[in-house]
This record gives sequence, C-alpha cells and structure tokens, in this order.
Amino acid sequence: MINCKSAYEVWNDLIIMHQGTFQVKRSKIDLLRSQYENFYMLDSESIDEMLTRFTKITNRLSSLGDAIDYDQN
Repeated sequence: MINCKSAYEVWNDLIIMHQGTFQVKRSKIDLLRSQYENFYMLDSESIDEMLTRFTKITNRLSSLGDAIDYDQN
C-alpha cells in the first residue's frame, strides 16, 4: 500500500487483503470442522492428550467465530 498513488488504489488493496484474509479464515474453519467431525483417539495417545487435542480444536473454532453448538436435539 505504500506505493499506492490514490485513495482508489489503497481501497482496492484493502479489499484484496480482506478477501484473502476471509478465505484463509474460512479454510482454517473448514479444516478444524473436519478435525472435529472426524475426531477419534489416536494410537498411543493418553486420555489427557486426547482431551487437550479436542479442547484445542474447539477453542480454535470458537476463536474464529465458529463455536460448536452442543445443544443439538
């Protein structure tokens, strides 16, 4: 953006950066959702390690604005 000569160029750069950021965020959410939906205990993994890994997945989803709804009836 330093080389932009007009407000229009700055605006276009901001739009491109925002769209890229949104796409990265969406990709992270998709990956974490897949890990959540296909979650299982790994071989040679303790219960504590499994719980820590699960908590990290759900916390990362929550921090990206895609919290898990545990109240699915």
